[in-house]
Formats: sequence, C-alpha cells, structure tokens
Amino acid sequence: MRRAFDPYLSQMSLPLLCLILHIIPITALLEERQTTITASTLTIAGPTVTTYIASPTTPPSPQYTEDLTLRTSVLNSTNLFRFQHNATYLSWNESLATYAANYSSQCIWAHSYGPHGYGENLARGYPDVTSAIDAWGYERDLYTFSPVNQLTGFTEATGHFTQLVWKHTQTVGCAAYPCNGMNDVGGYMLVCEYWPPGNVEGTGSDRNIFFESQVQSQVYQDVGTGSTTSYDILSATLGATGVGTSWATGTLVATTGGSGSGSGVTSAGVVSKVYKGQWLLISVMCSVVLRIAIE
Repeated sequence: MRRAFDPYLSQMSLPLLCLILHIIPITALLEERQTTITASTLTIAGPTVTTYIASPTTPPSPQYTEDLTLRTSVLNSTNLFRFQHNATYLSWNESLATYAANYSSQCIWAHSYGPHGYGENLARGYPDVTSAIDAWGYERDLYTFSPVNQLTGFTEATGHFTQLVWKHTQTVGCAAYPCNGMNDVGGYMLVCEYWPPGNVEGTGSDRNIFFESQVQSQVYQDVGTGSTTSYDILSATLGATGVGTSWATGTLVATTGGSGSGSGVTSAGVVSKVYKGQWLLISVMCSVVLRIAIE
C-alpha cells in the first residue's frame, strides 16, 4: 500500500524542495577551483614586437571587435603552431587577458615590463588576430633548431615564435585596442601575455640549454598537407567560451625578483561532469517525487 502524502506537503513543500535542490548544482557550477603552476627558470630574455600597417580604410575584423571571436582566434592560431612544434595546447587565462587589455588601451609601442614577469608578444596594424599570430609563428623560418651549439636561441627576429611554442608555457590571454594613430601606433594593437613565460636563457656555455628543450623543430606539417597526427581544433579552442577546464580566471601571483622564478596561482572555473550528472539525477528524482505526491 502506498503511503499517502499530506496535501499541504505535496502542494507546497515538495516543489520548494525541488527548487532548492536545483539551486545547489547551479551554485556548484559557479565554484572556482584553484590550481598552482610553478615555474623554475633563470633569465627571461627581452620580449619582441612586430609591426604591419593595414590600410586605414579596412573595416575592423570581428577578431578584434568581438571578444569570443578574438579568444577563439588566439587559441586556434597559437595552438596550431604549438601542435606543429610538439607543444601542448595553451588554455585561455582571463587574468592575463585583463592585464593585456589594460596595457593595450594605452597604445604604448613598447613592452610593459610589468611586475608579474609574464611573457609578452606585441603586434600592431595587422588586419586581424590570425595574421598577427601567423607573423609571429612564421619567424620559425629564421630559426636554427640544431645542433645545440648553433641553434638560434633568443633574438629579436625570432622572439615571438619562441614564446609562442615554448613548451613550458601553459596559458595565454590577449587583448586588442584600436589605437589608430594614438602615440603613433597605427591600426589595432594586439597584446598577448603568457604564463609561465618563455624565452628563458641559461648562462655561459649553457645559454641555449633551455631553448633546446623548449623550442622543438616542426614535427607535424600544416593542416591538410599530410600530417600523421590530426590537429584538433575543438580541443585547441576549448575554453574560449568560458566553459571547460581550459578556462582560467583569478589572479596570477607576481613572480619574485628579476630572475623570473616564482609561482603562479590561478582559479579555474570548472564545469564538472559530476555537477552535470547531479543536475540530471535531481531532476529525475524530483519528477518521481512530484508524481507520487500527485497520485
């Protein structure tokens, strides 16, 4: 025999209970978890800049004007080069992006050399984000990868490329600002920040020891030209929308001193499969309970 429910309980308490239970996983979805990234490095070589002046009559690209398109373009272009050079995909970091936005809006055509010790690439005047990052990536044509006593290491001509594919780097955040002549900076200025920073040099005879391990020669061809391992654009751009484990927010702890050593701490907004499963289970349970109450 089915136990009867009190009418008031079935009409008022159970719906309220279900509402509360539905709110719980929403709160869980908004939780931020913390992960720690530690970088042990020596000297951070000076960052580099690149310039291309687009036609002033060219309408601005959505890659500059739309946040989601900018994030997706940065991750796609950056991670394609990293894939080709056997480095893991970078994830988006909102703290780095905020720093980049604040600096790019000043339209200062020089590196920020901020207190945090981020890696940094600058570009100006390119028609879109992809073109700017491609220019950084194709500096590889000027880079000598081996032998170790002859490899290029850090130079102004290849510094963008080496930061782009530096294996130890894990996150990136970028922003663009329409300078359009402000401080003599033409077009859009693109600023990208990286953590942990690349372009780390040793000393003396070991000057290029980090570059040997961190900047690998191209192991995969361009997409569609016979690469044996497929470039996964979905994984490469995971996190551009703010959903997924590749989205990082929070504050990075400033590195200590001028050596580039220290630790960075981020809070990663994680949408967990556990929370999604919890949401589904509670929905089913509430439906069953309400049906029993009605009967």
